[in-house]
Amino acid sequence: MRAPSAPPTIRRAGDYNSAKPMVISERRVGDVTLLDLQGRLVFDDGDEEVRTHVNHLVSEARLKILLSLREVDYIDSCGVGVLIAKFMSLRRRGGDLRLVSISPRCRRVLTISRLLGVFQIFESEQDALASFADGAAR
Repeated sequence: MRAPSAPPTIRRAGDYNSAKPMVISERRVGDVTLLDLQGRLVFDDGDEEVRTHVNHLVSEARLKILLSLREVDYIDSCGVGVLIAKFMSLRRRGGDLRLVSISPRCRRVLTISRLLGVFQIFESEQDALASFADGAAR
């Protein structure tokens, strides 16, 4: 008689890197809110944190948001969906969401999904902040 086998292990997307959860650091420069994201921006691991944080900023009428993706080491379609949804939400309210210092992996995903041209993306924080001061919107 054989011993019963263990049930298969089911992993959610967030289980693969549970030791490194999404960390969001917030700073303000004038009327621009900078969010430095660190970790994975994927289904069930980072997506809800970003969505909730930006929704809170919108509820406070803080509508100029700059996301730094330098420390985002992985992004999936759900993470891209959050970026697009928050971009659209801010635009409908007269605000904007711009990206700075995107990691090579994020750039690749945005390129493949043909969304690289949707966002205003800057290499330096200084240039990104200046773009808000200029009122430059696409």
